[in-house]
Amino acid sequence: MTSEGEHDHQPLPHHKRAWNQVDLLSSIIGRYVHVLNRHSDSWPSWDVAVKEDEDIHEVCLLVNQHLSKLGWLSKLTRSKDGWAMTVLPLPERQFPRKGGLLLFWVLSSLTLTLAADVWTRPVRQSGGWFSTSSFVDAFLGYAGPVLSVLAIATVVHWAVAKHHGVRAGTLMPVPDLTIALFAIGLFPHGWLLWPFGMLLIPSLPRMDARPWPDRASLGYTALSVPLVMGAGGVMLFVLGMFQTPEYIAATSAPLLTQPPVLLSLLSVELIHPDALTRLAWAHPWVHAGGFLMLMAWISLLPIPTFPGGRLLVARMGLFEARSSSTQSLLFVTALVFAYVFGVFTTFSLWYLVLALVLPLLFFFGNNLGSPVILDETKGLSESQHRRLGLLLLVVFLFLLPAQQPVVHGDSWNEPMSVTVASPPLAELLENGTWVSRSELRVTNPSYLAQPFAIDLRHEQRHVPWHAVWDCDGLDSWALNGNNGCGDVLLPGRTAIFWVNHTWEASSMPTKSNFTYIVELDGVVSLHEQTVMPSLEVVPSDHWFDVEAEPPQRCVNLHGVLTTSNELNVSIDGVVLPNLTLESVQFVGGGLDMSLLTVPDRVCMSGVDPVVLDAASSTIQLNNDTFDVLKPMKEAHLQAFVPESGWLLDANTTAWGGLLDQGGVLQRGDVCAINTTMSNPPSPVSGPWIWDTNVREAGHMPSIEAGQPLTLNIDDGTNVSVCSDPFSPYPRLKFQVTQGPELLVNWLNTTTRFPTQPWALASNGTLLNAGMGSLSFTNPSNESVPFRLSREGGFGEEWSHDWDGTDLGPGTTSLNLVPPSSPLATMWVTFESNSFVLHLATYS
Repeated sequence: MTSEGEHDHQPLPHHKRAWNQVDLLSSIIGRYVHVLNRHSDSWPSWDVAVKEDEDIHEVCLLVNQHLSKLGWLSKLTRSKDGWAMTVLPLPERQFPRKGGLLLFWVLSSLTLTLAADVWTRPVRQSGGWFSTSSFVDAFLGYAGPVLSVLAIATVVHWAVAKHHGVRAGTLMPVPDLTIALFAIGLFPHGWLLWPFGMLLIPSLPRMDARPWPDRASLGYTALSVPLVMGAGGVMLFVLGMFQTPEYIAATSAPLLTQPPVLLSLLSVELIHPDALTRLAWAHPWVHAGGFLMLMAWISLLPIPTFPGGRLLVARMGLFEARSSSTQSLLFVTALVFAYVFGVFTTFSLWYLVLALVLPLLFFFGNNLGSPVILDETKGLSESQHRRLGLLLLVVFLFLLPAQQPVVHGDSWNEPMSVTVASPPLAELLENGTWVSRSELRVTNPSYLAQPFAIDLRHEQRHVPWHAVWDCDGLDSWALNGNNGCGDVLLPGRTAIFWVNHTWEASSMPTKSNFTYIVELDGVVSLHEQTVMPSLEVVPSDHWFDVEAEPPQRCVNLHGVLTTSNELNVSIDGVVLPNLTLESVQFVGGGLDMSLLTVPDRVCMSGVDPVVLDAASSTIQLNNDTFDVLKPMKEAHLQAFVPESGWLLDANTTAWGGLLDQGGVLQRGDVCAINTTMSNPPSPVSGPWIWDTNVREAGHMPSIEAGQPLTLNIDDGTNVSVCSDPFSPYPRLKFQVTQGPELLVNWLNTTTRFPTQPWALASNGTLLNAGMGSLSFTNPSNESVPFRLSREGGFGEEWSHDWDGTDLGPGTTSLNLVPPSSPLATMWVTFESNSFVLHLATYS
């Protein structure tokens, strides 16, 4: 207790007027800075000055720590006299309810699962990726990984913002409900531009609406989510590529995720050489990673309300980032990127991105009130500038998407293609062998494994050129079982192999025509080629007959005179046992000639076709000797078919010689390759007729007793008989002439080609003892005109037993005895509706 008056009591100072809210706020700010004067703004604002040597930016933090407890915040700006502080109310009720956020996450999981089904339905591997259930497979392969990365990004977002003193919102995935229309098949997949199952990934509350202490806190927090999404997308993509098998057969056109440019290069080098091809049947994680990387890259675009837009503000400052010049530059840059990504040429998902970007630039580009930075004047330190810039550059470039991030694989079943190079000129090796090595390539551009097989056939069956295949391991699928190359080619692969054309004869090689028979996934194509040696002048591999009087036989020449002044051409004439007769010579005379240029062909003439056929096939061009093949008789036959057709009866001769070997009889000169050809169907009752105007090709059927076949072929038709199912060249060719049906038996063979017999004799001795005996069979009821024609010089003639009459129904036999002349020939022709037996004698 103290006595009264022991101490003097001073009264407490007090204001005569009660403080209002502005006075209270001014008093609080005055504890940290000198409050100079108040501005007349809509919110309380004062010019301030720091006390002593304090840092104004640190003081701003202390002021906001104090005011935040009272529901206020302070924004530091520059004024004409120094610094100014404006007090603003702390935003309230910005955070949504948990129930609403949970609803968006659940709906997004459903739409992501439907999107995964759209991705994987055409190329889902047998047994599924994770489960036999397609729903579980879609969730574990796509929806689950995407939502997991978003959850991690949310936690990192919270942590980075909390580190800088800000309470951040939660990522809220916005589901794309239209994906359900494509998943259930109401809309075709070709209309699907945005197949990801999620439209946007904003945060609630918006980051632009939250107060940020300074630009550094805004930049690091804005960059956190794209970094996590990009890193998670890269990890999912790489893991998915390692899990993708070498091949899965597609059932329809797939959707392809195209990775960023740099990642695609790394995938080819480090994961699989055919990684870009495997994207057609990629693991679902690949699609999840592609979506996350695309969204991370888009979010880094310097567009207002995007994380990239906040990064732009953090690095440049609010006023400079929102200036008209900066926004104009961003607008032009957006149009340039749109052009580079093909927005104006191809309708794609970039249209949706551009439709979102341009309005944001127009309506929010100059908004200085967003985002809210309490100390915008603080700026970034040099290290912060460098760190944020480096992270932004690395992420932006590494995640730079392809021109089309999602591609519809419309070429999933595109047919294969073959590249056939013309064989180079054959070179003479040191071992004396002529070899020409040519390359072939087969490319499979589709997303299906397709078989191929390649073989070749020479036009002339007996040409000495021989094909030796170098398949480089691609020999598991052969066209005819044992020759050529072939295999099952995986998608995106190119098969490369070679064929060596080798000359297997002692004479000089000739120019030869051949055809590659290429079967690509069951479709056969023919590619005609030629092979020839590297000589100055080369003949073709065969002679051919020319209708003339006297008859001529020619061979084509190829080349030009380069080292020689002239071309010397010579032949040997007619060569028979113990006889050499110059009854064959070049057109114009002689057995040799000299030319100053290389003609297209040279021809020799003979006194008759039999003598011409007996001529030597060897031709000499300068110092090179060539053995040229004679014309194949089987390729120049003449068949005589009456208007009623051939009657093939087992009681007579049926098909006859040359035709009795069977095969496919067809109209035309090129054989179909490996076709399924059946016999012409025989009727249950009535005549069996094969009209080639109705059925142009078919297997030649066996003629059984009691079931004759009538074969109708029009006059002038070229007919081929094909025996090799893998050769375009017929075994037998003949031209049909309307005339009497006549069969001839010669050399113990009966044939339906009556002009086939011939004979050649030297000094009364036939080349073959049976050549002089022949018989004609007339199956009709009318006589066939027949006559003899004497040919050659005067002297001893052929002896015969012909009675001088026409060939009546039945069989007429003839026996011919050659004269003792040095050379005698016999042949048969059809002239003026009459068969003519030519008997010639030469002395």
